[in-house]
Amino acid sequence: MLLRVISDSFKKKEAILKKQRFLEIVRFCISGGIGVILGYATLYILTEYVGLWYLLSSMTACALSYTIGFIMQKFWAFKNRDTKKIKRQIFLYLVISVLFFVTNTGFMYVFVDYCHIQYIFSQIILTIILSIISYITTKKIFAH
Repeated sequence: MLLRVISDSFKKKEAILKKQRFLEIVRFCISGGIGVILGYATLYILTEYVGLWYLLSSMTACALSYTIGFIMQKFWAFKNRDTKKIKRQIFLYLVISVLFFVTNTGFMYVFVDYCHIQYIFSQIILTIILSIISYITTKKIFAH
């Protein structure tokens, strides 16, 4: 009887943790999605209407997207309200953002100029790949 109660308790906690992780992933995707939409809009507007070179547009879009992402992911997606470690988190997030920025820009150049993939499709491919890596690394940065 006692073992069954303990077993049921563990199953309930496991179910709660799975639900919390699922909701965390959903919040991460929504907050990242908002940053991505703003980034894509910036990329498109700067390239098509302002006439900026696609790589400069891409870099500007990434910077905007990462700034929005930090704020939304820290405070909403991962529910980390702790401001004592915010300088360290900003630094780590910045390091990762710079790595993603360089990776995005480099692969964007290769995809468009060498693989002849249209710049928007190139960005979609990179967004998917970098989003998966971003979830894993960002979760560690904002871990309680």
